[in-house]
Amino acid sequence: MNKFKMKNLRIRRGPLLLVPFLLALLLAAAPQAVKIQDTLVDAQARTIAGSFGQAINGVSFQQDAIVTHNGYQYVTYYNDDCHVCVARRELAGDPWHILELTDYTTCTNDAHNVISLGICPNDGTIHLSFDHHGSTLHYRVSAAQAATNPAAAVWSEALFGPVLNHLEPGLTVSGLTYPRFWQSPDGNLQMSYRIGGSGNGDIVLADYNGLTGQWHHTRRVISRTGTFTDPYGTSTSRNAYLNRLDYGPNGTLHASWCWRETTGGANHDIVYALSGDAGYVWLNDRDAGGRITISARAEGGAPQTLLALRLGTDQDNVVGRATGDPASEELIRLDSDGVTIVPLGRYYGLMNQQTQAVDPQGRMHIVMWHCSDDSYAYAALQGYTATGTWGHALARRYHHYWRDAGGQWHHHEMPWVAGSRPKLFIRPNGDAFLIYQSVRDPLALGYGLYFIDGDLTICAATASSQWTDWQIIHVEPGPFLNEMLGDAHRFAQEEILSIFVQESPATASQATPLRILDFILE
Repeated sequence: MNKFKMKNLRIRRGPLLLVPFLLALLLAAAPQAVKIQDTLVDAQARTIAGSFGQAINGVSFQQDAIVTHNGYQYVTYYNDDCHVCVARRELAGDPWHILELTDYTTCTNDAHNVISLGICPNDGTIHLSFDHHGSTLHYRVSAAQAATNPAAAVWSEALFGPVLNHLEPGLTVSGLTYPRFWQSPDGNLQMSYRIGGSGNGDIVLADYNGLTGQWHHTRRVISRTGTFTDPYGTSTSRNAYLNRLDYGPNGTLHASWCWRETTGGANHDIVYALSGDAGYVWLNDRDAGGRITISARAEGGAPQTLLALRLGTDQDNVVGRATGDPASEELIRLDSDGVTIVPLGRYYGLMNQQTQAVDPQGRMHIVMWHCSDDSYAYAALQGYTATGTWGHALARRYHHYWRDAGGQWHHHEMPWVAGSRPKLFIRPNGDAFLIYQSVRDPLALGYGLYFIDGDLTICAATASSQWTDWQIIHVEPGPFLNEMLGDAHRFAQEEILSIFVQESPATASQATPLRILDFILE
């Protein structure tokens, strides 16, 4: 069993680690988040009564559900009529206008079946993929220039084409979950999704060319194959749970993930790979000298074996060649050399599909919650033991991993109880901001993962401290039921953080208001 030693928390009592006077002291030196706007998108947004929580709008694996482009902001969600909706507003002060797509209805109670949104700058098309959990593709795209000249686009259902089961003509996509879109540096759009199921799936990428209006080069990148054994079992199949895919300032595509095995449950290891050619050739994070031991290890912890970076394309640095041809492709696998940056066993309750960001200097940052030996010890002091592989909520902490310009990885554990899966934003000066749904009562949550009595919490850390001064800087009272999503596009353009929140229902499946909260960061 791999026990990754973490920071000694020195917690004495109580599940909430920041008392008011300490919070006030810390806020004096921290960046500040000031709410400047609170707008209602839809008073009747859908909630569900599912086994994966009650939110189907605002879930962590929607890479983008809110996007700003050409002075307009777009948000996608299901309304109470079980229809896909896209709302937009002009940021200059226009109210939200809702486009409801009434020709497709889904009333699923499965939180996996979210909507993902993408906008292609080169042709102004708006892309939607929705209602999947091991399903045939549901995809539709707007007319060209809909987002290029939004004032001229008639915001109605007729703007979108029909629901399609393919990207490339004639190639039906089946068994799909977790679609996500992101813009490429050349102004086009890319998409990824999983084919297969939990513990038994591959990650696929495809490219959209805004000059031709066509998808092309659908290709597998991460494979399910290989054998894994630990005290919880042996499996010969798995899937990668991606955090995000993001381009850095030099045009490098970064991906991080954890593995979910087909037997034994839970997740293990934090994994990373990068590509300099838009996702065709993938490189590991290994220096020619092999593994190194970082010197800046956590207080009281054993050395952590991490890996350093070489940005070459030598044979020993390539871990994947996504050709799209089974005869020639080389997929990233469990045993691919040098891709594991944090070896972390399933004992530590690593949560999947969390967050990453690339800062303006090209440094990679990953934030994920999991437990540590010391946080488990704290939970035990409160009367709870680490049964199973998820651990008690009292033991969960956010862990920030980042790679410096020399290729070494660093680690910092935040000292408070983790809430929902977070999202990370980094502004031009390098200061980092983390948003998440905080849990009001970790004792009541127990070993659960989802809750509806959450508050929006914003944390910050400064680049000048090398991100060792993480502090909670704002708590927006809910209760909210969704995992927090923010508009990365608007943040990059204006340093305004627009956050998607949905109010919690009084009874399961009751429709509730969906709002966008805007914050400036001082």
